[in-house]
Amino acid sequence: MLSITIEPADNGVVKTAFDDSINGAGEEFISRMVYDFEGDETKMSMVKFFEDLSLDLGLETGSELDPNMLVVFNEIGDPSLHDSDFIKERIKVLKQEIKRLESSLK
Repeated sequence: MLSITIEPADNGVVKTAFDDSINGAGEEFISRMVYDFEGDETKMSMVKFFEDLSLDLGLETGSELDPNMLVVFNEIGDPSLHDSDFIKERIKVLKQEIKRLESSLK
């Protein structure tokens, strides 16, 4: 059986996965992962933590081929706190997404 524990740390969390019968062979497997959230302005380590946790738990999050899928991502907060190049790139990505969605209406 797979057991997952999450413990708080000073700068993030520690996730421990313990499987008492890896691949049904009766062998034990322990995995410890430290996620450092301190100083990570983009929050990518938090995104990685949630993605890894959903994989460990075997959650079906869907895919691009499903009508709905769960996506864990970070979004910009106050746009005035970013430089103009970043904002231009974000606008470009959003316009591409609009085109993709509009093409599905035809």
